[in-house]
Amino acid sequence: MNSVLNAVTGHAAIVLAVVAILEGVLAAWLFRRNDEMRMQLRRARDAADEAARTAALAAPGGIDPEIVIQLIRSGQSPTLDVVHTLMEQREGADAAADPGGV
Repeated sequence: MNSVLNAVTGHAAIVLAVVAILEGVLAAWLFRRNDEMRMQLRRARDAADEAARTAALAAPGGIDPEIVIQLIRSGQSPTLDVVHTLMEQREGADAAADPGGV
């Protein structure tokens, strides 16, 4: 036990260098992995947006796909009632902004 302790304390600089190198390698690997996960998240978000647009366009009643995407991004459930309510609010706001429109 004493010989192991003497070896570690006698070579502390080497042990510290090895630990620093291992930490550097681990940090580089984690940064790379983080970038890969960020790219996968971006691709998944784009695919979800496209699926939401497609589903909204296929739904009856002419649902605005941008409202569906807005609901999904905000974490709300894009039920038909909520979507129609938001569409009516948007139409009401557009009508109020353009009083001379037909």
